[in-house]
Amino acid sequence: MEERNALPILLTLALAAQQPADLRPLARFGDVPNVTITYYDVAGRDLSEIHKAIAKASPKDPVTHASLPATSSWTVGVAVKSETVANRCRITGVTLKFRGQAVMPRLLIGKDVPAPIIAAWNVYLARLEDRQAAQLRFSYERMGDVERAVLGSRCDRSEAAADAALAKLQEQQRAAFKADEKSQPKLEALKD
Repeated sequence: MEERNALPILLTLALAAQQPADLRPLARFGDVPNVTITYYDVAGRDLSEIHKAIAKASPKDPVTHASLPATSSWTVGVAVKSETVANRCRITGVTLKFRGQAVMPRLLIGKDVPAPIIAAWNVYLARLEDRQAAQLRFSYERMGDVERAVLGSRCDRSEAAADAALAKLQEQQRAAFKADEKSQPKLEALKD
């Protein structure tokens, strides 16, 4: 008889049981082009130890100094093409280069970490990725707004138009993804 690892089945069942009420598929970093992920390592044999490791190793909020288990950010390079005819400049094209960055935890799994802890970690990690990838995707999918703002501007105002459109997008993202404690994924034991 073939011996199989029950962890993939346990993870699948755990994710199904923990699925959000809206049943939407989880966002993935692969959904957004040009995302670079940096990992920081954590270790622990139980949830308490892992929580402590995350608190120690994770990035900190610059204002509150609270631990941020995962973060994401983005930048956009803007290149404008224009032509001048009869001393009149007009913008003929805009190229936007979106780049996303994410910082995520990585659990160093020792042989003494129980399978239920690993399953809980995998659910937690999927939720962290969902939140960060959704934020990046939110901004990436609105690059057309930035392009239209630049195309609709005068040549001498294209940089200011791009800056204003990007600032507006940052505000929209903040409003859509509040950074309150209740909205953050939690590392917790899975319910049976």
